[in-house]
Amino acid sequence: MKLTRRQEIFIHRFLDLYRELNGPIHYSLLAERVGVSPFTAYDMLRLLEEKGYVTSEYRTGPEKPSVGRSEVVFLPTELARHRLAELANGADLGNWDSVKSHIMARIRAGEFQDRIMAEEMLARVPPEAPETLRFCFEIMTILVLRLGRKTGRQILTERLPQFLEMKGAISRSGLLLLGGFVLGLSANENVVDLDRDQSIIEQVERYQALVMEMEPRLCRRLSDGIKEMFALVLQS
Repeated sequence: MKLTRRQEIFIHRFLDLYRELNGPIHYSLLAERVGVSPFTAYDMLRLLEEKGYVTSEYRTGPEKPSVGRSEVVFLPTELARHRLAELANGADLGNWDSVKSHIMARIRAGEFQDRIMAEEMLARVPPEAPETLRFCFEIMTILVLRLGRKTGRQILTERLPQFLEMKGAISRSGLLLLGGFVLGLSANENVVDLDRDQSIIEQVERYQALVMEMEPRLCRRLSDGIKEMFALVLQS
């Protein structure tokens, strides 16, 4: 069954906690990890149970007598592990290189005017796009293409290494901040109206949520792609 982004985050945090504790999880522990109330965590776990991602059982704690009151705990199913593997590995890795090359070729050839290309790409990016790398790469391409050729892009040229490289290592936080930074540059140049252009703002929020869940090797691929794309944009 299809999951919302919030449900995906719950599954991710739940599996992290399950591996950390090596055992079933009480909903109150998950609530602390996710930063929600115990009631919200419990309701979410019950919903995920209905969808087949977790299972529940009743256990008596070691400090309680066997005849005492039991408590409900939750365990992941194979479906949850499979879903997490899809999120971590990126279902689109097989065609990532071809997707990136196609976008690069369009930039290199000057096939579209910046604004036209950006609007076209934005129009076909669905809010629940499953191709993690493609989605993130296209959103960053849209933002960079919207920047002014001198001011915005010059500032980004100076700052880009600080976001994407820290002592030779990819920083997840850098990728997260980069999206907000470029959006801010666009707003400063009046090419994005933060009060009206809700579509691009929502896509940047989606980008940040996906980056938050990426494993390091996907962060590396995305970072390398962004640097390569930006170098081409500067030449165009």
